[in-house]
Amino acid sequence: MNALQIVPIKTPRERLKFIHMPWSLYEGDPHWVPPIIADQKAYLDPKRGVFFDHGEAELFLALRGGLAVGRVSAHVNDLYNQYHDEPKGFFGFFECENNQETAGALLRAVEQYHRGKGKKIVEGPLSFGIYDEVGVLVDGFDTDPYVLNVHNPPYYRELLEGAGFVKAIDWYAYRGFTDGPVEEKLFRARQRVLETPGFVLRNLDLKNVKREAAIVKGIFDTAWMENWGHVPLTEREYQRIVREMLKFAVPELSFIAEVEGQPVGFGLTVYDANVAVKKINGRLFPFGFIVLLANLKRTDRARHILMGIRKEYRNRGIETAIYASIAEQAHALGFREIEMSLIVEDNLSMRQSLKHLPVTIYKTYRIFQKEIA
Repeated sequence: MNALQIVPIKTPRERLKFIHMPWSLYEGDPHWVPPIIADQKAYLDPKRGVFFDHGEAELFLALRGGLAVGRVSAHVNDLYNQYHDEPKGFFGFFECENNQETAGALLRAVEQYHRGKGKKIVEGPLSFGIYDEVGVLVDGFDTDPYVLNVHNPPYYRELLEGAGFVKAIDWYAYRGFTDGPVEEKLFRARQRVLETPGFVLRNLDLKNVKREAAIVKGIFDTAWMENWGHVPLTEREYQRIVREMLKFAVPELSFIAEVEGQPVGFGLTVYDANVAVKKINGRLFPFGFIVLLANLKRTDRARHILMGIRKEYRNRGIETAIYASIAEQAHALGFREIEMSLIVEDNLSMRQSLKHLPVTIYKTYRIFQKEIA
């Protein structure tokens, strides 16, 4: 049997091999959605990637007989360390054959990297951060993931636990169908909020993207500061999100809440681009970009991807008003199903508000951790 090698990635050619590794692993899996290669090349390039403005990483590839059979990143997020003051390192981009030896060797490389950096805990997968692709799918393998969510084989959980990793926290994806019944009291609650003096709930205006982006960022920076794993976004990271918002946002299902003219909350919904991405197999060029754009708005799936309410305006029904408006408009716009994700398990107030909608948890993503001191 060919010996296993764990090889650190050093060159652009090697990074490309790292990016391409999952294709052979997921051959025949109808639910896997390939990443867009051009985006991955930019994101993983230390000279271009926004993460490297405040972090560092080592990429590792597992080779057996010259064939790539696994991969992982080990990375340090300096902003996380400053914000949380914890001796924590991270891993991400984890993909692996169903072989405990391979997984163990990859994760030992991660642990060795972080011991060298003085870290006491390793956590992941986070690729690279909490607002990127996160977690391992541990429940809900029979459907395609929505955009920016992951899909992986069921055995990943066993591989991580076999390497000594334990649950840190779970994140839930809720899904509903637009022809499902919505409790009437949800709309009555929205009406009470809309009748509040000085309150306005308006749609996102993509003709004024810079203004809207600044509003969303101003709310996000304060509304999410106490959430699990939150790290403030740099300007370059935020601009990357804005570019994606331009391409994928559904303005009719995205809202800004204002009180006396001051923005106090927002909800952002995007087209499920994965439906189109599958058609181009990760390649934007030469014709993939045209195919992507042609199919993007034909999808009948949307993801409510982000919501933020300023702390002093929570528990006033604003979240309910946004949810009710999404439920009302999604069916009219021709969407068949909508995902609301990801919602961390300890966000009980948001999970409680979702009970009034015809949505259920259908996927669970888990972040793992391990003490290495």
